[in-house]
Amino acid sequence: MNELASGPLAPHGVAKKTAQGALALGIRQVVVMGTRILGGIFLARLLTPAQFGIYAIVLYLQTFLTAFGDAGLGASLIRQPDEPNGADYRAVFTVQQLLVVFVGLIMWLAAPWIATRYHLRPQDDWLFRLVALSFFATSFMVIPLVRLERHLAFHKVAVIESAQAIVFNVLAVYFAWRGMGAYSFVWALLLRSVVGVVLANWISPWKMGWHWDWALIRSHLSFGLPFQGIQVISLLKDSVSPIFIGILLGTADVGYVTWAAMIAAYPVLGLFVLQRLYMPAFARLQHHRAQLASLVENVLWLTNAITAPLSILTLVMIVPITTVIYGEKWLVALPYFYFFWLANIFVPTATPALGLLNALGKSKLALLFAVIWMAGTWVVGAPLIVIYGAIGLAIATFAVQFSNFWLYRAAQRQVPFRVLAVAAPVWVLASISGAGIYFACRLHPPHDVRAITMDVGSGLLLYIAGVYLFYKDKIHSTWASLKGAA
Repeated sequence: MNELASGPLAPHGVAKKTAQGALALGIRQVVVMGTRILGGIFLARLLTPAQFGIYAIVLYLQTFLTAFGDAGLGASLIRQPDEPNGADYRAVFTVQQLLVVFVGLIMWLAAPWIATRYHLRPQDDWLFRLVALSFFATSFMVIPLVRLERHLAFHKVAVIESAQAIVFNVLAVYFAWRGMGAYSFVWALLLRSVVGVVLANWISPWKMGWHWDWALIRSHLSFGLPFQGIQVISLLKDSVSPIFIGILLGTADVGYVTWAAMIAAYPVLGLFVLQRLYMPAFARLQHHRAQLASLVENVLWLTNAITAPLSILTLVMIVPITTVIYGEKWLVALPYFYFFWLANIFVPTATPALGLLNALGKSKLALLFAVIWMAGTWVVGAPLIVIYGAIGLAIATFAVQFSNFWLYRAAQRQVPFRVLAVAAPVWVLASISGAGIYFACRLHPPHDVRAITMDVGSGLLLYIAGVYLFYKDKIHSTWASLKGAA
């Protein structure tokens, strides 16, 4: 493909590609968020908290397997200064397949033991064996996606992942409606993987094959292992709920925690996909520090400007949203939600800062922060869970967020950029609009979806008007760059 064969980009070209990629990923995230939110609503209404907990456990295991099956080799290819050739891709593919088969086989053999630990029926070991099959299928889309991300072709990545999101959520809801319970998720997950493999290899075809080059792999592992270690350690941090709470307190408590964390994280879902844009975009400008600092500040403004209004409106309207949309059975989880919600203040700045460290080759430093977050969550969370129950995890998650101030400083020592001056104003604007909606809801409580939609829409319009008033020039310049990138 000609687009994937292009050479190095100049700083201006990187900025244009970054803007185009951000727009494509933004459209993709609207589709993914829309299907995920709708899917979550239907599943929350169709399933019991215990079944919803199994849903969280299954998705966690699939993500955990994927982290072990990559070893950061894909990310190392994305960051590589010179264009990888066919032998490079095939060498990475060979090692990844060996890892995938090894890890997947362990999962397959351990399935009966896992089902027993969660007090499931013996035949439910197939829940976890189907996860292993899904993991194996997904491995065949790694190289095509790496090729697309390396060249900032995120408009094509968006097509693949939007299709996967639609397939998974539609099928999961359909299977749940047909009474398949926890098996709704694993069959939907497997079919999602198959669709992703077919689309990825059709959109970004490559000459698949085997090639062993240990010298090449070893050079990639020096960056890849610390980089992938961040994800593995992050998953170990997240294992408190699906593993510790699941085994100690049961799948119903996992369901409540998962629901609360899911609702609290909705405002930042739109940012998670942008993490894939940070490293390739920042890495292309690593030798142009002035342009890099400017790009980082623009990213921080955008991430906080998106997160702030969604976070504040979710907070002030969480009770009617829960009661009307998800069902009163989830009101018991609201105390968990309030603690999880506080992470929204830190995440919009923390994720770009972490991406900046990785782009500059500081993957070991980034890994250190992941270790701190994981250790802090377990050290603080495990005792609190034993003493107070599942809410102990929510409290620990909030406490660990304060370590992000150290992350900000570490990133600023590499590239000088502002945080408070960039992020604080949009949060103030969001809080003002949110306060108006809060008092409006106190006077006229919303009792149906239409009323909730109108209140949320009014809050967003107030916020957008304020942003336009104070950031008119910035909006025009951003729009001009997007038009130039089209």
